[in-house]
Amino acid sequence: MAGVSVVSGKFSLVLRLIVSLGLIAFMLSRLDLDNMLRFVRRADPLLVFATLVAVFMDRSLMVVRWMKLVEALDVRVSRRHVVKIFFLSTFFGSFLPSGVGGEAVRAVSFSRLTDRRVESVASIVMDRLLGLLSMLIAGLVSLLVFYRVYPHPSLLAVTLALFVGLVAGLALALSRTTHEKILAGGGGNWRSKAADAMGQYRNRLGTLGFVLALSVGVQLLRVLQAYLLSESMALETPAIYFLCFIPPILIVTMLPISVGGWGTTNAAYVALFSQVGMDPDGAFVLSVLILALGVIGNLPGGLIYAWGGFPTKA
Repeated sequence: MAGVSVVSGKFSLVLRLIVSLGLIAFMLSRLDLDNMLRFVRRADPLLVFATLVAVFMDRSLMVVRWMKLVEALDVRVSRRHVVKIFFLSTFFGSFLPSGVGGEAVRAVSFSRLTDRRVESVASIVMDRLLGLLSMLIAGLVSLLVFYRVYPHPSLLAVTLALFVGLVAGLALALSRTTHEKILAGGGGNWRSKAADAMGQYRNRLGTLGFVLALSVGVQLLRVLQAYLLSESMALETPAIYFLCFIPPILIVTMLPISVGGWGTTNAAYVALFSQVGMDPDGAFVLSVLILALGVIGNLPGGLIYAWGGFPTKA
């Protein structure tokens, strides 16, 4: 069975590579390389640097929100280790399948530091769910507020459906009735521990609200990053479109069908922003720079790994 799992994992990675490289190759075949290079050459270094600062700011907020979720479950791990594991996971996640790669690294490495493995995984799952919910909130509010400026019924409908589904799923996960049914049905110690972890989060709604607010802040910073880069290349696209498009693009980036979001993110930028007057070549360059700066923002994890590797239990 282990051999089958390894083969399946390699096959999945190959498929994601094909998707990423295929989408990029397809777009490059239809875009003007010389025009793209002109956009790169005229990028304002000061605004690019400001974008990089915003990248490190959103990483800092992400560290704090996960730390709060870990501490809400009374998992005894030093904050220094939490920070190290977070940046290590973002670094390795840059080169792994989008949506799940970084979280898998985080779950495995964090579980090695504590006997409360189920609770540590629960904190990561909750972190991802609240992060996704914040994307949907930002996207839904933006689309509703600016609907008259840019009517896009299908995008609004999809965002609304995902929002309702995720809220319903979170409510079910935090429901006392759900936990009682899990405990009554037995099914293993890990299930009871998972139910207990969710029960602790149910009793710490203030912490969840604070984490959700931090997550919304992360999404706004990512909107700002894309807008600053756009302004640096004089793409002349109003800020409201970034508020409308970046949250859905981030959701596309998280889909586990590419490597690090490459290909899918580029296609989403070109498809959406070209509809509102942005030069498709500029939209592609913007997407590449966003992904590249994201990788740079994850480099502290590489330095941490080179300095001492993954933290181990004392």
